[in-house]
Amino acid sequence: MATARDDFDSRHLDVLRAVIDAGSITKAARQLHVSQPAVTASVKKLEAALGVTLLERFARGVRPTEAGRKLLTHARRIDAQLNELVTDVTEKDAPLAPLVLGASTTIAAGLVPKLFARFRAQHGATGLRLVVGNTSEIIAQVETGALPFGLVEGPPRAARVRLERLLDDTLLPVVATNSPFRRDNVDLSTPVLWREVGSGTRTVVERALRKIGRKPMPFDLELGSTAAIRRAVGLSLGVAFLSRWSIGEDLAAGRLRVLRIPELNIQRRFSWALPSAPLSGTAARFHAFASAEHEGLQV
Repeated sequence: MATARDDFDSRHLDVLRAVIDAGSITKAARQLHVSQPAVTASVKKLEAALGVTLLERFARGVRPTEAGRKLLTHARRIDAQLNELVTDVTEKDAPLAPLVLGASTTIAAGLVPKLFARFRAQHGATGLRLVVGNTSEIIAQVETGALPFGLVEGPPRAARVRLERLLDDTLLPVVATNSPFRRDNVDLSTPVLWREVGSGTRTVVERALRKIGRKPMPFDLELGSTAAIRRAVGLSLGVAFLSRWSIGEDLAAGRLRVLRIPELNIQRRFSWALPSAPLSGTAARFHAFASAEHEGLQV
C-alpha cells in the first residue's frame, strides 16, 4: 500500500524551509536560483504527498500553517541530529580547540552559557572565547571573517552572511515589582528603557511600539547593554522590553513583574549568523549540538 512517505521528497522540504525562512516565494526563488513557478510546484507536491496545507498566503508574502510549523520543526531537529552525527563520527578522535563564538548581548547572557555547559558535559573540556556585541556588530565581524560564526537576535540583514533560525523568543514589557506604573498600559508618559541603535532588541521593540503610537521620547533612557537596562528597570526608571531568556531569575525572585498589554505581543527570532563556507572543527560540532539540543533548555 502506498503511503505519504513513498511520495515524500526531502528536496521539497528544503524548498519549503527556504520559503518559510524568507517569508516569500519570490525571495526564496531568488535565494535558491530557481523560478517562482518551480518553488510553488515544489510546495504543492509536498502538500499533496502529506495531504495537508503547509502555507498560508497573504498580501505581503506567506507564513506556515500549524502543520507547516510542525513539519519544519521536526525537519530542523532531524537535520541538526544528522549533522551532529556526521561531525561526531568524522571528528571523534580530534581534540577540541577552544570555541570562538560571537553573540548579541541577550543571547550571550541568557542562552550561550546554558548551551555551552551542556556541550562541554557531552563533548569534554574545551575553552570558550565569547565575543559580545549588538546584532549589527556581530554580523559585521562574521562578514569580515573576524568571527567564525555568531548568534544574533531581531530581524538581521546581511548580504554576505547566511542566517539560520535557532529558536523563537518573546520580549516582555517589565517593570520593578514596586513600580508605580500600571499593569496594563504603556502610555506616552511612561519612560521606556531603550537599547542603543544597532541592537536587534531595539529594532524589534521600536517596530512594535510604533504600531500603538509610541516612539522614542526625550525623557526615555538609552542604555548600551541588557545588564544596564535590568539595573535601571529595577530602580523604577521606566519600562523595559526584555527577553524571556534574560529575566527568568528576576521574575522568580519577585524583583520584576510583567505588564499585561493585550495589544503587544513582541516575537523575534534568535538566528545563527554563518559564513558562506561550511563550519569545521569545534564550531561545526557546537552548531550541530546546539541546533539539536536547544529545545530541551529551560528559560
